[in-house]
Formats: sequence, C-alpha cells, structure tokens
Amino acid sequence: MYSGFTPDNFTETANSTVCSTRSISQYQELNFTVFNIQEKDNTATSHRLKSKKKKELNIFIIAKRKKGKFDLGTRYNIFRTRVKAIFKPGEFVSLVTPDAGTAVKKILRQVKKRNATIQTLWFDSHGMYVKGHSLFMLGKDEVSYKTISDSAISEALHKIAAFTDSNSKIIIGSCYGGATYHRLSVDYKEKTRMNGDSLMIAMGSIFIKAKIYGSESWVMTKPGLFEKKCSVAGFPGRKLFLDICYQPAWENVGKWNEYNPAAGTFKQVNPVILDKNGSMHISAVKYSGNTVITAAIVKKLSKLGPGLYK
Repeated sequence: MYSGFTPDNFTETANSTVCSTRSISQYQELNFTVFNIQEKDNTATSHRLKSKKKKELNIFIIAKRKKGKFDLGTRYNIFRTRVKAIFKPGEFVSLVTPDAGTAVKKILRQVKKRNATIQTLWFDSHGMYVKGHSLFMLGKDEVSYKTISDSAISEALHKIAAFTDSNSKIIIGSCYGGATYHRLSVDYKEKTRMNGDSLMIAMGSIFIKAKIYGSESWVMTKPGLFEKKCSVAGFPGRKLFLDICYQPAWENVGKWNEYNPAAGTFKQVNPVILDKNGSMHISAVKYSGNTVITAAIVKKLSKLGPGLYK
C-alpha cells in the first residue's frame, strides 16, 4: 500500500515545516512589536490628555481699602490668605484689587498661567448696611443689583465667568451680601429691601454654570478660616450694632443663601466653610443650632434700642 512517504519528500516536508514554524515565529514577533508600539502610543496619548486636563484653582480676591484708612479685618485677611498661597501655590491664590478692571486682569493671569478653571472664587469686602442694599466691592467699584449691568462691571465679570464650570462656587463674602429682608434705615425714616437675592440672581446670569452664595447677616473675620469650621459665621461686639435698625441682621445670624442658575433654585443653606486648600463647602450643622449661641443672640435682641448707630 502506497503511503506517499519517501526519503525525498521527507526532506521536503521537513523543510516546509521548518519554514512554516519560522513564519509563525516571525509573525508572532511582528505582532508583539506592533502591540508594544500601540501600547506606547496609547500611554503617550494618555499622558498628553492628563497634562491638558485643567487644574482647579481657588481664588480669594480682596477689595483694597482707601489709602490711609486703617482696617484691621482687611489687613488680617490679606496676611492669612497670602500665607496660605505660599503653602498651596498650585491650588490657592490671594489677590488684592483697587478696582474691577484690575481684578479681572489679575484673575485671568493666574488661571491662564496654571491652565486652570476656577473652583472657588471668594469676593472679600465690607458690606454697607447704611446704603440699604446688598453689595460687595471690587476695590472702589460697587457691585450690587443696581450696578451689575454697568458696562465696566458686567464686562469684567463676564471675562472671569469664562473660566468657571459646573463645579465652580462664587461667594459674595461681604456682610449682608445675600440679604433678602427689609431693614429700617439708620435714621428710622423708611424701610428698604436689601435685594441680596436680586444681586445673586444677577450674578447667576453671568456665572451661568456656577453656584452663587451670599450671607443674610454678618460675615466675620475670625481665626480658623481654612479649617472647615464656621469661622465666618457670628456677630460683632461693638455697641453700634445693637441699634434697632440691625434687628433683621440679628434675626438671621449664620444664615446663607445659595442660587443655582442651572436649576433655577434659590434656597437657604448652612454657613459656608473653607478647607485647607481654600475650597468652599457647606457646613453640616446650623450655626444657630448651638443652644449657647441661640441664647446669646436672643440676649442681644433683647438689648436692641434706638440712637446707638453713630
């Protein structure tokens, strides 16, 4: 019976097998090389995407006070935020501005230099109860529901808003910046509404992706700003604040408001707090939930009277 196997074709078959084995080995080696090239290319692409991902920056911008006017609270905030910026250079910056135009230049310089988006933006200034409406200052420039549509103010805020997103939080860090009540004028002749909600909603029309925060009452300058505790909540001790015109401020101590433009919601929240990086959070507890603090506020309310605002 013929099997087709001879010494001659054995050699031929053997050579063919060797060639076939060599071809498979070469194919596997080529395939492995291609895989390595693709893997390196994917890794390089991943690194490039990570390097292009924007950082998140926390900014504390302080209104510069008039020359020659001593202001301990402002000086303290400048000092402690600049110290924080030294130890958190990639996450936090402290800026002082004489006006809105300078504010936008300084903020844009910082975010562009770091290829960053704004995570927390704190506008730090005094409020002015005597004016009868909520506001914050960018140096000499007032930002309120009355002035926010002015071209210089609006343009400056729109330029800053371009570097915010849905994770951004904008804090009006002035006293009464988000006040919604009617208050008696300091001469007791009229009652005016503070319209802090109008200011916050107007801010939301510019910072359309961010959330806006404002206080109904005082924003304090106490130690522990970056320790995730209610260091900005509280009340002043000076006698003039016991004037009867401040009654609604006393009744709303520690209360903050949040406006979310994307959802169209306006609600009351617990005091805002900052962590060690300057990122804003909302306190898990109410400031006035403490019985000692509640008792102190009730005692202050019982002492209110006329003629103390001087």
